[in-house]
Amino acid sequence: MYPGIRAARSLEHLMDNLGESFTTRLLRLIDERGLKDSTVYKQSNISRQHFSKIQCNRDYNPKKKTVLAFAVGLHLSEDETIDLLKSAGYAFSDGSKRDWIVRYCLEQKIYNINQVNTLLFQWNQEQLGA
Repeated sequence: MYPGIRAARSLEHLMDNLGESFTTRLLRLIDERGLKDSTVYKQSNISRQHFSKIQCNRDYNPKKKTVLAFAVGLHLSEDETIDLLKSAGYAFSDGSKRDWIVRYCLEQKIYNINQVNTLLFQWNQEQLGA
């Protein structure tokens, strides 16, 4: 059999079995916690318009700061945040001050986005939200 055909079928199988998208995971997390969408996007410092854009596009590709903002707004643990980041194609970086500040906040259960952004500002890091 021609190797290209086998590879194509294998790739097709992979594409048919992708993991959960960022949008799907985000909306599932909101539902599992019994939260209102408006509560989550406000707690995440995300505009209603931006949230609507995410909600309407299952293939939406957010910026990393948006994913981290939702992690704070949803009160996620570090492990849950790692999964949410992964669903958007990101990971925590050991070389990123912003990532360490957010990880610290999650560990300390600092879920007020303004407090998180104040800490980021103090360390000259980009703030979370949109």
